[in-house]
Amino acid sequence: MGRVYCCRSLLITCVVLLSVWLLGACGQSPGRSPSFINIGEFSIKRLPENCNEIRDGAGRILVLVPRGQKPPAGYEKNQIIETPVRRVVAYSGYNIALLKALGVLDALVGVTQKKEYWTIKEVKKGLEDGRITYIGESAAIDFEKLKAIEPGLVLTWDACAISMINELDIPGVITTAGEAMNLDTRMRFAKFLAIFFNREKEADEYVARVKSAIKSVSDSSFDPKARPKVIWGDIYEKRVLVEPGNSWAAEMVELAGGDYLFDDIRGAS
Repeated sequence: MGRVYCCRSLLITCVVLLSVWLLGACGQSPGRSPSFINIGEFSIKRLPENCNEIRDGAGRILVLVPRGQKPPAGYEKNQIIETPVRRVVAYSGYNIALLKALGVLDALVGVTQKKEYWTIKEVKKGLEDGRITYIGESAAIDFEKLKAIEPGLVLTWDACAISMINELDIPGVITTAGEAMNLDTRMRFAKFLAIFFNREKEADEYVARVKSAIKSVSDSSFDPKARPKVIWGDIYEKRVLVEPGNSWAAEMVELAGGDYLFDDIRGAS
């Protein structure tokens, strides 16, 4: 798998911005949280007694309940998630990078990539010392291992795995949606993850820094005569998957002064 770009300077710009996204946090104080937050196809609804009703990327409704507190009426057992989550399994490297940005990477206990894949030193070390467990590739999860590590939550993009995860009495949340995340949704997704760990302040600070980084790129002057044509995608053995024009990746290319070749395509990432 690899990333395809047409201009070295544009690659550097994008990598710098991505680094800020994955590692950033700044000191701006957040305001009072609204009663309803919509983040693309995800949402958070405030309930009494510090509970929160969420909608994940598959449109599933779950309720977040402070640990030790009685859940509100009207929800099934597999819809209830105790917060703050203390033990989490995550499929997506992006989700794990956000856990690092939110300061909750110590809650990570399971991943779907081997040690050689990771560049996040805390994950590599966790796999080496056994604190984090490799539970198999995302398409071939070892559910016995998953059950054994007793996570309080699984963050996955695989909707097909949810029924099996729920059979193990583990709540699962779908972190991808039918449409690709645009730039605004991509950066504010940190607010959605933060609600599981009581890290809303850290999420607000993170988003503030990302917005600042994006503004610095959009305010930069680019020569309109020198717009490189760019493709952003994943190369596999028998196919190439590209990001659609409605994705955050396409928006980043445009902000960095590039001409995204699949700007007219809409769909999922």
